[in-house]
Amino acid sequence: MGIKKLFVLGLVLTFLTGLTSCDLFSPKKTAKKTASQTSASAVANTAATVSPTDNSSLPANVIARVGDWTLTMDEFNQRLKLLKQALPDFNENDPQVKASVLNELIRQQLLVKDAENSDIANQKDIKDAVEDFRRTLLVQELANRITKNVAATEDEARKYYDSNKDLFVEPIKWKVREIMVADEVTAKNLLVQVLQGGDFASLAQANSKAKSASQGGALPEFTKAPFEEMQKAIALLDAGGTSSGFKGPDGYYIVRVDDKKGGNLKPFVDIKAELISGLTLRKQQNAILEYIDQLRQKTKVQVNKELLGISESK
Repeated sequence: MGIKKLFVLGLVLTFLTGLTSCDLFSPKKTAKKTASQTSASAVANTAATVSPTDNSSLPANVIARVGDWTLTMDEFNQRLKLLKQALPDFNENDPQVKASVLNELIRQQLLVKDAENSDIANQKDIKDAVEDFRRTLLVQELANRITKNVAATEDEARKYYDSNKDLFVEPIKWKVREIMVADEVTAKNLLVQVLQGGDFASLAQANSKAKSASQGGALPEFTKAPFEEMQKAIALLDAGGTSSGFKGPDGYYIVRVDDKKGGNLKPFVDIKAELISGLTLRKQQNAILEYIDQLRQKTKVQVNKELLGISESK
């Protein structure tokens, strides 16, 4: 979010409040209004609160003055533009709407001025918050300038894709059935029956000690097996394949792959935009870190490691 947008956020919120407050406690329900229609009705209660002013003392480009604070027409138009960006239905060309916005700005400035003249402006937490906000805006603007022309290219994205294809393989989704028994001999006997054409689901239901037995040994679909030994057992199997017996965490297992989907390389064209965006972010982060390193070389930086509880030897 840019500095100007942050600056106008308070106005957006107060203006929205002004648009809705007039109907908030009304007992009569009305049809839904657009922002521009609502603002036109709200101005009857808000714009009238601006006292008539002698414009002869105002410079030609100044639309309002509150004490020693002035608002130029250019500044006012900029705020209208930002409100339009935040509220698509906002009609920035409606004179009544303009009057309502101006009234909100004047109200805001009256409150700001009174707060500045009170002890509020001198409260430590307020000063700290203002300073933190100022520092954040400065850092954000400097970072925007540093990274303004830093962007990844399609060629860089293609090179990264070609060098890291394993990262862009769709995960394999497995549908697997299991039979778990207490000893190796029983597992081998059941495997023989399966290989001789026995129905895996029926054998699981009749013999398996696992919770999945009632579902014929069927496990919920997964991309990673419940335990490492099972993952190794199914790694080289295709749909319809059955593993040999192996020891697992609760006994001896036989597994059958009912279905296997995925494992295909995502086409570059499908992920090109995502890759360029990710590589651009990485390049921008590196550009900022390099800039900070340059500043560190030119600026004396001291850290009291004892206060951190870190010994000098570290």
